[in-house]
Amino acid sequence: MSEHWHEHLPEHSHQQPSLECSTKHSDPAIFSETHDLAFMEKVTSDKILQALTLWVGEIRDWTNDNAYLVGHIKVFVEGQENLWLSSTGRSINIKHSQGWSEWSIDRVTLCVTAIVFGMSKKTLGEVAQESLQACLNGIN
Repeated sequence: MSEHWHEHLPEHSHQQPSLECSTKHSDPAIFSETHDLAFMEKVTSDKILQALTLWVGEIRDWTNDNAYLVGHIKVFVEGQENLWLSSTGRSINIKHSQGWSEWSIDRVTLCVTAIVFGMSKKTLGEVAQESLQACLNGIN
């Protein structure tokens, strides 16, 4: 091809594009908390994984059912072993450290974050906290 693509552009198009939006968009709602969890007795890694996978799924499904947009849902569990969960509104990605599946413990640090577009921070906070508490109560 001997023809150059820029030959078809107007000669004097040196204007910077301007982005304008006809509707007002709000900032995303962000829920982010860190908890030091202490269980009454040692809990298996599988129970922790099930509870937190349930939480991510509940937030994702509630968001989708109400026509909101998930920016990101993230969970990090730090203890003797580590667990990472994440979703952008579809599947839930799960990663863990090598010894996770053989692990049980009575204390962990839990970090959770949900970023959702289309709702208020207050609404997201209420839904996320209520769901997280219910999922964690199922561990013991």
